[in-house]
Amino acid sequence: MIDPHDLPPDEREVLKSALDRPLAERDPVTVGLCLRLCGRRLLQRAGAAAQANGWDGSPHAFVLTREGWAYLKAEHRRAPLRRTG
Repeated sequence: MIDPHDLPPDEREVLKSALDRPLAERDPVTVGLCLRLCGRRLLQRAGAAAQANGWDGSPHAFVLTREGWAYLKAEHRRAPLRRTG
């Protein structure tokens, strides 16, 4: 598992945005970050399997893998809780 401090902030933001929706942007910088995260097995291409399961989005979009979900969950748990009052 990758330590949350190992990822640069821009890659971390791309991962967090993949939580909201599949990443189908054509910006070369974003695509480069997505491909780096694919190399770390945190993202993957949606591909034909997603379309076979009924998803009608682009097969070239990037989605979170299990490792990506686990990474974001671990990062969320390590965040300090805010105390009020």
